[in-house]
Amino acid sequence: MPTFDSGAYFLTTLIPVSTTTIVEDGVPTSPVHALRKHLSLMPRGERSPFATNTTNHFARLVVIDDVAYNGREQPNTLLVAASPELPIDQKYKDMLNPVVSQPQDHLSCPFLFFSADFDSKTGSDAERDAYLRDLWTQSEAELRKVFKYCLGFEARVRDAASFAKYVADCQIETTMPFHDYWAHGVPADKLPNVSLKTVGLGGLAIFAVAAALVYFWLLPHFLHGFIGALLAIASGVGVAGLAIYLYILDFGKKPFPAAPDSTLPDVLKALYLRREFTRFAIDQQFDAAGSDPASAQRLYDAFKAFIDANKPGDVEGPTQKPGAIGI
Repeated sequence: MPTFDSGAYFLTTLIPVSTTTIVEDGVPTSPVHALRKHLSLMPRGERSPFATNTTNHFARLVVIDDVAYNGREQPNTLLVAASPELPIDQKYKDMLNPVVSQPQDHLSCPFLFFSADFDSKTGSDAERDAYLRDLWTQSEAELRKVFKYCLGFEARVRDAASFAKYVADCQIETTMPFHDYWAHGVPADKLPNVSLKTVGLGGLAIFAVAAALVYFWLLPHFLHGFIGALLAIASGVGVAGLAIYLYILDFGKKPFPAAPDSTLPDVLKALYLRREFTRFAIDQQFDAAGSDPASAQRLYDAFKAFIDANKPGDVEGPTQKPGAIGI
């Protein structure tokens, strides 16, 4: 389930943009041009409409006009040289001919690519919808300015629930999420492990049932014997092998567990403390350079004041604001 992993939901959507000419400020224009212009002017950082949500790690809005053309499909050069003499299909001959155009994929209209990574406990649709409803409640005005250029938005979206439904209908599967809060990899004891004993016993049971069904039920009576037994065993091995393969494939879809202290408030607090402690260390390195007791006491008092002021154990504050960019 790549859409959910390590305690985060990776939302990916492709929302069609209208192609009907609109009028803005008395000037006819295309929706995709107006959308691109508005995105270029959208507030960033702390003023971003996504910064009001305390679960949102990343969000991105991009206009996709069309798919990229990767060039011609390159055929086998030996077949190209031999094609006049080979009795091959005319369609393939056309593909070999460099002066005959090949089919190209194109989008039927521009699309707004909207992706967001946010904290999630289970990766359920309900959590996705709750995130989208909160986003709408917190930033409705700014979101309307963006999504109003999308096909069917004005007719379908009336409130937070309909906005969540509209975006969810345009969701596509996230096949390769990026989550780097497990800095040193997931510990082995945190990973779900396949029990070889369970797999072995389950496979053996499936083999026995499948082989018995084939031998006593599917095979005609005159095949009961050595040949029938071989057919039953082969069928049982095939069914058991397929079942084990599907089980392991499904098991591999299980998400990694959430990394400790990886929610947005935890990350913002960590960024804040890193910045503040760097400043503290710079300020103290000269004052505490001596080895006398007075210098040690000053460093102790300064560090205690730093702890009291910055409250490392309190993620609520003081902390870095969502959307803020600091070093």
